[in-house]
Amino acid sequence: MAISIRLLVALCLVAILGACGSDKSLSERVALGEIGFFMESNPVYETAEIDYGEVKFSQKQDADLLAAYEALEKDGYVTMELLKERKRFLSKDSTFVYLIKLTDKSIPFVLEKTEKRATVKTATYALDEDGGAHIEQTGKNRAKATVTLSKSETDFADFAEKGADNNASFIKKSYSLRFHSETGWGVTK
Repeated sequence: MAISIRLLVALCLVAILGACGSDKSLSERVALGEIGFFMESNPVYETAEIDYGEVKFSQKQDADLLAAYEALEKDGYVTMELLKERKRFLSKDSTFVYLIKLTDKSIPFVLEKTEKRATVKTATYALDEDGGAHIEQTGKNRAKATVTLSKSETDFADFAEKGADNNASFIKKSYSLRFHSETGWGVTK
């Protein structure tokens, strides 16, 4: 009778460990959770450079750029002060020199700043958990998960490069994951 109780306890332990997922297989839920946790400290975004300080604009050639700066001023990200306006002789074109200053409202979007240029976020990406993850086991302790990231444009989006790469509202990105016996699955850099 004592042997049958031990056998019953052993079978129960094997069943419990099997149900808890003690093996090294990676589920979609775990992959999405680990990638979401990784993205909190390693966000994905697009950038562009903008000029500030004394900036010269041509009325015809830089009309779109001037409109983008005026939109930023309207939203409170920059201040613009007209320093000079010059009409070209025998031309319908004029040139303007503005003193452009970044305001405190722009701080969350500025990544780097030099004397006359700033690198700003033009779009940020968030994990689309509804899109799921495509998981490919690449070894006993390694896997690759491809997920969908949804794009959200910032107020600085007018400064982003225009092109075929910017025609989608999402991107697909792959992350490498590794299994550690103490901590479980985690994203590797």
